[in-house]
Amino acid sequence: MPINFEILTIFPELFDNFKSTGIISRAIKENIISINCTNLRDFAINQHGQIDDTPYGGGSGMILRIDAVAPAIDFAKRKFPNAKVILFSPRGKVLTQDMAKKMVNVTQLSNHTNLQVDENIDFILLCNRYEGVDERAIQSFVDLEINIGDYILMGAEIPAMAFIECISRLLPNVLGNSDSIKNESFEHYLLEYPQYTKPSEYNGMLVPEVLLSGNHKEIEKWREEESIEITKERRPDLYQKAVYSKKLQSKVENKNISLALIHYPVLGKQGETITSSITNIDLHDIARSCRTFDIKSLYIIHPTKILRTLSEKIYDHWDTGFGATYNPNRREALSLLKILPVLEDAILDIKTTTGRMPTIVTTSAHINPNTTSYEDFREIIANSDNPFLILFGTGWGLADEIMALAKYRLEPILGRGDYNHLSVRSAAAIILDRLLG
Repeated sequence: MPINFEILTIFPELFDNFKSTGIISRAIKENIISINCTNLRDFAINQHGQIDDTPYGGGSGMILRIDAVAPAIDFAKRKFPNAKVILFSPRGKVLTQDMAKKMVNVTQLSNHTNLQVDENIDFILLCNRYEGVDERAIQSFVDLEINIGDYILMGAEIPAMAFIECISRLLPNVLGNSDSIKNESFEHYLLEYPQYTKPSEYNGMLVPEVLLSGNHKEIEKWREEESIEITKERRPDLYQKAVYSKKLQSKVENKNISLALIHYPVLGKQGETITSSITNIDLHDIARSCRTFDIKSLYIIHPTKILRTLSEKIYDHWDTGFGATYNPNRREALSLLKILPVLEDAILDIKTTTGRMPTIVTTSAHINPNTTSYEDFREIIANSDNPFLILFGTGWGLADEIMALAKYRLEPILGRGDYNHLSVRSAAAIILDRLLG
């Protein structure tokens, strides 16, 4: 079944050449997509073809009437009941490559470029040529408003064409070479590297030697470096996003990152310094998160010997006792545990095993000055050879003397309201995902 684009417009003839040329034409012939135009004036409110009117409250321009929009969308919905209704609007979300991929649920079947999409997705594209659309129509029928750029056009037909091309080229067999999808600009948030073809010299301008070398590994390295540099220079906003992408993932993988769960000194409810108890579920859940994100060690810091001994018994149960065979996955996670009396012992352990003092990073549920965003800190990790030790506090958070050790303080995890009481194991999982996911 093709993915269907039903276009509601007063200028259906604008799409005639669009449908009949190039890759779009071939995609239609091969039944990968279908494009159909319906004239909005077919749903006019009177014999004069009226579909718009002056805005209530005054103002310039004309507004597309809801009693013209409603029957047009109803007509399109009878053909494609599950279609998403798209309105092109300056106040809409900016169309990006990521958005396009999510809209057709693009997934990659392997490390190669074989793609799979949800073929049960259709689109109704409402092309407005007026000052706006009655807000009641938007609230009642429109699933998503999309903006293709911060500039003004005379109508939404060109944005609709851009949207159709953006979606269609993601579909299997639309492009002759699936590598085109993998390597072009905005994939992985990076702009495309410079391209060259024959002749190798023109007016003294030479093609870079590496492209003529036949060394594919060096060519790939050069292209990646050029993509990164061009993106840094021309689109620093995209480069910041690229830090999170798989393109740069290798730069944060295999880093020496450890966690420490501090039980003293931490804060009590009234802000006093206390020693908190070790909680069995914290050991299990944080260890599992650490194993998931390839953390090197999880240090459990507690000054009281009897509680450290209790933790060691829990560890032994899963390491050599019944738990070792009952649940090997849990054993694997808990093997990261190192139970120590003071934080200094954890720092010394990292220095001994890596030859370097770790960079101390603290976390807090409180809003503090001079915090580092997760986006910025991910880049710091990528560009540093130092080991990192991220500290998590129990009780009501890390004491000031521990916070003072930090070179970096991560920003708090904020929800949607005033409630700000995540468990430390939940906070650890969220932070590890933001930094390493």
